[in-house]
Amino acid sequence: MKFSNTPGRRHAIAIACALCAAPALAQQTNTEQGEPQQVVVTGMRASLQKAQDLKKNADQVVDSIVADDIGKLPDANVAEALQRITGVQVSRSRGEGDRVQIRGLSQTQTLVNGRSIFTAGKERGLSLQDVPAELLAGADVYKTPTADQVEGGIGGVIDLRMRRPFDFPGLKLAGTVKATDADYADKRNGEGSFLVSNRWKVNGQDFGALLSVARQKRNYRSDTQELNAPAQLADGSGVYAPIGAWYAYELGERERTGVNASLQWRPMRGLELYLDANYTKLDTTTDTYGFYASPYWPNWSAATNAGAMWPKGSVTAENGNVVKGTFYGADMSTSGYIGDNNTKTRQLALGGSWKVDGWTVKSELGFTTSDFQRLYQEVRLGVGTTSPAFTYDLTTEIPSAYPELANPADLTTPSQYWASKALYFRQKNDGRETAWRGDVERSLDSDLIPRIKMGVRLTDRKATSAEVNTVNEIWNAAGTGAVGGALPGLASQIGVIPYNDLLHREGDGTFPKQWLSIANLDWLRDPQAVRGALGLTVPGFDAAQTFDFAEKTQALYGMADFESQLAGKALTGNVGVRYVRTKTERQWQESVNGTYVPRQADTKDDDFLPSVNARLALTDKLIARVAASKVVTRPDFNQLTPSLSLNANDRTGYLGNPDLQPLKARQFDTTLEYYLSQSDYVFGAAFYKKVDGFIQTTTGDVQYGGTTYSVRKPSNGQDGTIKGLELGYQGFFTNLPGIWKGLGVQANFTYVDSKAPGPLQGQQTALEGLSKRSYNIVGMYDWQDVALRLAYNYRGKYLSGTQNYYVNNGATMMQTPVYMNGYGLVDAYASYALTKNLKLAVEVSNLTRKSRSSYYGVTGTPYGRYADDRRFGISLQANL
Repeated sequence: MKFSNTPGRRHAIAIACALCAAPALAQQTNTEQGEPQQVVVTGMRASLQKAQDLKKNADQVVDSIVADDIGKLPDANVAEALQRITGVQVSRSRGEGDRVQIRGLSQTQTLVNGRSIFTAGKERGLSLQDVPAELLAGADVYKTPTADQVEGGIGGVIDLRMRRPFDFPGLKLAGTVKATDADYADKRNGEGSFLVSNRWKVNGQDFGALLSVARQKRNYRSDTQELNAPAQLADGSGVYAPIGAWYAYELGERERTGVNASLQWRPMRGLELYLDANYTKLDTTTDTYGFYASPYWPNWSAATNAGAMWPKGSVTAENGNVVKGTFYGADMSTSGYIGDNNTKTRQLALGGSWKVDGWTVKSELGFTTSDFQRLYQEVRLGVGTTSPAFTYDLTTEIPSAYPELANPADLTTPSQYWASKALYFRQKNDGRETAWRGDVERSLDSDLIPRIKMGVRLTDRKATSAEVNTVNEIWNAAGTGAVGGALPGLASQIGVIPYNDLLHREGDGTFPKQWLSIANLDWLRDPQAVRGALGLTVPGFDAAQTFDFAEKTQALYGMADFESQLAGKALTGNVGVRYVRTKTERQWQESVNGTYVPRQADTKDDDFLPSVNARLALTDKLIARVAASKVVTRPDFNQLTPSLSLNANDRTGYLGNPDLQPLKARQFDTTLEYYLSQSDYVFGAAFYKKVDGFIQTTTGDVQYGGTTYSVRKPSNGQDGTIKGLELGYQGFFTNLPGIWKGLGVQANFTYVDSKAPGPLQGQQTALEGLSKRSYNIVGMYDWQDVALRLAYNYRGKYLSGTQNYYVNNGATMMQTPVYMNGYGLVDAYASYALTKNLKLAVEVSNLTRKSRSSYYGVTGTPYGRYADDRRFGISLQANL
């Protein structure tokens, strides 16, 4: 091969060599970075074909979703887009997709264009809800690893593919403007996205530049009822009743911004350089008006029944649980609070690849920074009434749980209230990582081993966290207004909350719907003004609730592709091993006799991670796969650092454990895939994971600042297993006549069975957050200018956590699991092509207004009811 010796080309080669020799991380992608790719989108079938091609031609077990398919459902963020993929389950927060699990495990590795990315916090991965779905070119979920992939996900690897200018043959312009309406919040917002990309050829060299921006602003409302954990009655009957109820209006706003920019330069055939920049920002503001009432704590006799619940008359019980009944006492309070989060993540990467004489050399240097801040401030008022009592009737559509007031107007009468408590919480997390990677591939003249590959990856990551969490009594004798003990600055902010329709879509039930609180919660967003009005100061961060974490990794890998035959059938795949050395340094402060003492702990771990992936072409349409590997995930930063994280409100906390060991798993996968056509296929998969050292938490009492906290501490528990099945189909009914040829279906089903140390000590249960059964069914229609989709996403019941309950009529507590009931959400989409380049679309998420509910495992009684928005959208999409 001959190269011209022009200064520009000599300079380009020098840059490429420097990238390979110096610390400059080489991005590993799944496509060759050679000749320009021409992406031609011809409708829904084209998008399905792209995803199918990725699955069919992959070296491992992978499922994908591409941009055009993402755009045909009302998915706001990446987490929601991933829920359509087989084996992926998504939890929800205030109506939006939030946390992601792959085959029951939340320990996943998150990548962007093959490089690691994260959100600052106590955990390791990226908050997928931060990233607008419109920013993606696609997403791949790898369920089995190859040796060249970044380690760290025993559940799997999620790789978000961002666009680059060489993805397009030339000038590309695209944009969307959208109006949305949240019916529960009764708010309308505008949002939009645009992409501009172009490439030029100058003196035989290719240049490209791309900029993509997505911006969302969405209001939401979430109504909540939670019945408190059960306790035995004080009458000796052994019957259980809830110890109270919590009601809340949550109203908030999310502002989500994503930016992807990329430059590419190809100075000659085989040599390519690029510069990628990514930015995401999520600002969330939440206002909450809450009401709490309980017959538990006021009903006590110091001599015999401290904290007991006494019936006022007869009660009706079934299966040992109160169904209807009235109890003495009604301890009441109202809360007004704000919880505002701000997250920013930035990433810059410089890399390149060079192909010459059967060699391919890649290198990339990446730098990621992220920061997270949270402000929480609450003012709580006490409420009184004469002859207090509390009634339950759990037979109504929404369980009825309410105080029986001497005067129905007591909850809106200022003289029935007094100043009670002020709560202040602030958290600040920062993270940064520098990572370099270099990879070398060699094509061989061998029928058995056509390619070998090896590489190195070096990282330096740091994470810091600081918190403060305080509760202060705010009753003050200087308060002379109608609200007892409220200083004038506070009294002027108290009023009737502006809502009286709690859970109005959910059915019949009797419970409080309006009360007094801070009328305008924006006041709470100024800590100096609020704390000053309450006669308090703004506290600084608590030294006991801070930590600094540093982690360096050195990874080496080697792998080989193989091609052979088995029983006359083509057998291909890869085999390799990855070695990772991890060094950590943790610093925190411990309170000893009232004095903070610096502490430090250092560790070093070595992991060997072998993997093999084999693909057998039984026919030109039928493919079988077998994969075996060892994977590892290190504990989260807060799990490894023994700094306290306290909740002064309910006197609970969390304390890390520096002796925690990584989670390691040995896994085996097998699949059978039958490809009916370019866009149609059916598949089945079976998988098994043996996980060593599952992390479980135990609870104990810790004294801090003269207060006793119930503190959870993690430890490595017993080993566990995860096994399951996946089934899927997608296709169009092309044998139907006429316009009915446009009908199609996507469907997948996942069954996962797990045994792992549960949240209750000494018990093995299903994994927390894991639904045994989940499935997606998507009805499709794609014909000429019309595209329609109706999608149903279902996940079965799952363990959501634990709560304390009271096993007698005193203060003895035990823990009970809490389960979220299974639920399904319906989303819809329709579009019409006005012209070749202009499309009008309408969409609806949560079409049936489905709410979620949960229950206590120990008694089966209801726990929570959560109602969220149904959201409408109308958009105009241009694609030039």
